[in-house]
Amino acid sequence: MKIGELARKSGLTPSAIRFYEEQGLLAPISRTAAGYREYSNYAMERLHVIQVSKRLGFSLDVIKGMFGENGQCLKKEILERTETRLLEVEEQQEALARQHRELLALRAILRDESVSRPFCENLAVN
Repeated sequence: MKIGELARKSGLTPSAIRFYEEQGLLAPISRTAAGYREYSNYAMERLHVIQVSKRLGFSLDVIKGMFGENGQCLKKEILERTETRLLEVEEQQEALARQHRELLALRAILRDESVSRPFCENLAVN
């Protein structure tokens, strides 16, 4: 299939597909006699893996490392990278929960009519 059809089927733009190809995330494609890129159905599956991985927060370099030399997914690599990503997400959740608690406390203080105006002067701005 040509790049336009692959773009329509995948929901990506042709330029995004060419970018993934340039970055080594898509295996080299064949070209027609007229010079058009021609992709196999395998490219569609690969683009789906890339899109899901990006949505889960993996970088393009990490995604590239999830595939072996033959283009197949490496289960061990994906599992290791998934464990790492889960730890990152949990750390972000903890940081957000801490910020949420602090914002709720600040809002309560600011809504308290008995707190005088000088409170704002004591807020440190970096």
